[in-house]
Amino acid sequence: MIEQHQRSFGSVVRHLLQTSIALLLAVVILTAEGRELTATALYLLTDGITTVVTGTERVDAERIVLPGAEVQGNDVALEGGRKVTIRQGGVEQYATSREGETVSWLLRRSDVTVGPLEMVLVDLSGEDVVLEIASDFTYYETVPEAGTYTTSYITDYTIPKGETVVVQEGSEGFRDVTYEVIYSDGSLVSRHAVAVSDGTVVNEIVATGTLVKSAREGDTIDSVIENEDGSGYLLLKSGDSLHFTGSMNVTCTAYNSGEPLVGTITATGTTVHVGVVAVDRRVIPLGTTMFITTLDGSYTYGMGHAEDTGVFGKHVDLYMDTMWEMNQFGRRASIVYFLDE
Repeated sequence: MIEQHQRSFGSVVRHLLQTSIALLLAVVILTAEGRELTATALYLLTDGITTVVTGTERVDAERIVLPGAEVQGNDVALEGGRKVTIRQGGVEQYATSREGETVSWLLRRSDVTVGPLEMVLVDLSGEDVVLEIASDFTYYETVPEAGTYTTSYITDYTIPKGETVVVQEGSEGFRDVTYEVIYSDGSLVSRHAVAVSDGTVVNEIVATGTLVKSAREGDTIDSVIENEDGSGYLLLKSGDSLHFTGSMNVTCTAYNSGEPLVGTITATGTTVHVGVVAVDRRVIPLGTTMFITTLDGSYTYGMGHAEDTGVFGKHVDLYMDTMWEMNQFGRRASIVYFLDE
């Protein structure tokens, strides 16, 4: 047990560590007449940050913070000359601690009796000591606890679809866990975690790729990420992504093999089909792979490949399956994104 009455916080903690105090539930309070009463009073010791309960369970001494006080047997001793406020049942009274006086003796001298179902909160957080006597207390304590890391998954539009990359390695450590502790009638009612900080635990982060070479039929653009050099990524509504090396605003028209003078064989020798785009080879080289949509987003042609000619300048002609589709499309301001080959 700690025997000295006036020690610095560091000395108290060191001594507590050496003796491994088992704090006790029962507190013996002597009445003014000298009769001995046994009360099941419970001491709650706090410095405003950490609260320690005197109970039958052994408490980690490193968590005990008792500036200006020390444990003596079943009791808590205060340094002399401190002003003390005693609160019980809505009534306050005041006293001044004497050198080496314990809380039990101070309460006895002040004619305060602790009932068998009451507890004493010894609050040492302020300049004055506050003794609050009640049957119900709720307080919060924060303790470091060993923790294991968790793994979270994110998507990355720059990583090929189907691949995963660990972007942050996980490591175990300690977390600060805050508990809400409720005592009633001298007994612990509940103690449960209400907040957890990451502390020194580093959670693992794994990125899953969404980058594809070609968009699915009917897929449209959800957003565009553009770099300073004009390259960037198309984030599609399906969740896939496309990388583009550049883009160009163009005038778009449509054509069909049913038109006069339009055959079924392209300038590159392929057969016309949806996805064939006629270009001016001086502006857009034959063989270029593209993703095409109108500027206002009202129509998405999607994937296209420069296989035909017959237009001039910044103008592309999109092959459509039917004459009706061709006529419905007409002429529209569009943007062409040039994709990786």
